[in-house]
Amino acid sequence: MKKLNIIFFILLSLLLLSCKDKNNYIYDEITILTPNFEKQITGPIKEEALFYEENHNLYINIVAPSWEDMPNKISESLKDENINYDVFVLFSSWAGSLLSQNNAAEISKEIKEKLEWEDILPIYKKNIMKWDNKYYFLPYDGDCIILYYRKDLFENPKYKKLFKEKYNYELNPPKTWKEYRDIAEFFNGWDWDNDGKIEYGFAESRIKGYGTTFQFLTKAAAKTKYPKNNYYYFDEDMNPLINSEGFVKSLEEFIDIMQFAPPNIKNYSPAEVRMSFITGQVAMALDWADIGTMANNAEESIVKNKVGYRELPGSNQIFNNHTKKWEYFYNAPSSINGNWVIVVNKNSKNLDKAFDFASHMTSKSITTKYVTIGESGINPSRFSHLDTNNLQNWTKDGFSQNDAKRYLETISNALSNENVLSDLKIPESSKYYKVMEKYLNLVIEKNISPKKGLDMIAQEWEEITNIYGVEKQKSFYKEAINE
Repeated sequence: MKKLNIIFFILLSLLLLSCKDKNNYIYDEITILTPNFEKQITGPIKEEALFYEENHNLYINIVAPSWEDMPNKISESLKDENINYDVFVLFSSWAGSLLSQNNAAEISKEIKEKLEWEDILPIYKKNIMKWDNKYYFLPYDGDCIILYYRKDLFENPKYKKLFKEKYNYELNPPKTWKEYRDIAEFFNGWDWDNDGKIEYGFAESRIKGYGTTFQFLTKAAAKTKYPKNNYYYFDEDMNPLINSEGFVKSLEEFIDIMQFAPPNIKNYSPAEVRMSFITGQVAMALDWADIGTMANNAEESIVKNKVGYRELPGSNQIFNNHTKKWEYFYNAPSSINGNWVIVVNKNSKNLDKAFDFASHMTSKSITTKYVTIGESGINPSRFSHLDTNNLQNWTKDGFSQNDAKRYLETISNALSNENVLSDLKIPESSKYYKVMEKYLNLVIEKNISPKKGLDMIAQEWEEITNIYGVEKQKSFYKEAINE
């Protein structure tokens, strides 16, 4: 009898360790791995979890390591059976690690029905949510980089006259990156809003990190992302394309234009880019959809009703990586890199509960709730998010009818572009990106030339590929781009 009592006590203890007892209920438990962001991306998850768990007899344990630690935490969980995450909130480039080890649960027909599948934009289904032509990623944040500009400056008759006299063409939102440079130069270094302070031409991320890497890749796409060719980072044999003539020319321009930005541009992350634009320091900025909402509902904004929106500029020349020759036609890819997705662990002990919460967070109702709030970090990913006939949520959160319509039409046009740049999603992609961050920073600091920096990136990318196996990475890359 004593032995039976001991066994019963042990079993009871294990049960209590595996679940929460609240108000005399035994709750199921799921654990979510998500970055330690106060408000963006993780903020809505923490907020919704509080309400969700009380209504579903569920305890939601949130593990939130730093951004830098996230790739390691994912890798550790795949190697150690004692570390169990039911749900992953992931930068889409991190998701390749889960797919390569068959740890992601495929999205079922029932989950698609919960998600109102037909409402999700095709560009995300094709380029973000799919791996090897199967769906594994639930659409949480639909990232898309666009151009923001000061509409009041571009419409100013005096400035239009001065610009045409200097550049011999009309001042309009730039169609090419060459025009973007001219406009940045024109508006740089003088008090164009008559507030007694010097203003600048543009703001973009240049600090060492993901924001700078993505913005460089975004601008380089005009000269390097060939239409109807998904091989952007590597060719079909996993040879890096990052040091091709198109990328070198793009990086030279990426450095050259910095002279028309605020003096401390080297310290600008996406957060500083957003603040510099909405506080009236710059005439133009590149960003995801966040600036649009922040310009209209952030307390710091002084540019409400003064913002123009445009799809990314392009280039009149592009380098063909197959022929190794320049071709001359207009090319303006869209950029959806930087997306956040939610992935359910195939090996979750509470798979149904995990999918229930994941589909709740990525549902039409929840994403619609947060997509109009700048600090949420959740950007449009659905047709309903971009519906210009239903602007109530947008106007409630600070937009005028006209601004909301122009903002959503611009994003919609960008997301209708068939030539699109998306994230590198192969296993160990974070290591490839880290190499790129390192050498881009050295180029920005002018410690090495653009050509040297890109050659070093290509060399170290080859070393990483060799470590993990050329044929394996080649196969994963093909699956990641659904070829």
